[in-house]
Amino acid sequence: MGLFNKKQKYAFSDILKGLQYAINSAQEMLQAQQVQGLLKFWSKNDGNPLTQKVKIGGRELDVPLMALVSHSHLEMDDVEIKFKARVGDIASHALADKLQNNASLSHADLQMEMEGIKATDDDVMDVTIRFKAKDTPEGVARLTDEYNKQI
Repeated sequence: MGLFNKKQKYAFSDILKGLQYAINSAQEMLQAQQVQGLLKFWSKNDGNPLTQKVKIGGRELDVPLMALVSHSHLEMDDVEIKFKARVGDIASHALADKLQNNASLSHADLQMEMEGIKATDDDVMDVTIRFKAKDTPEGVARLTDEYNKQI
C-alpha cells in the first residue's frame, strides 16, 4: 500500500439514498413499459381503439383488441439488498428544526467502508435493506376512482 492509498468511505445514508433511487428508477421503467404496452391498442392519429371484426350469428361486431389479449405486467413488491460493510467514522451534523423554533437537531452519519472486505472478516456487519411497495393511499385511490368515473 502506498502512503496516500486510503479506502473510500461512504455515508450510510447516501448508500440508502442511492439504493432507493435505483429502485425508484426501476419502478418508473416498469410503469413506462406498461404505458407503452397499452398504447399499441389505440390509433395514434385519432385515439380510437384498434378493433377486430367478429361475426356472431347474424351480427358483426368491432371488438377492441385490448379486450382480446391479457395484460399481465411486472411489478416490484419486495426488493431485498444484502451487503457487507465495515463501520468507519461517525460524522455528526446539526441543523435547525423548523418545527421546534429552530432548536438544534443533531444527527450522525455512519461512514461505511465497502472495499476489501472478505467473507471471513469478523469486524464487518451484514446489512440487509428491504424495500416494499406500499398500497395506494386512500385519498389517491378516491381521486383515481373519481377520475375513472369520468371515462
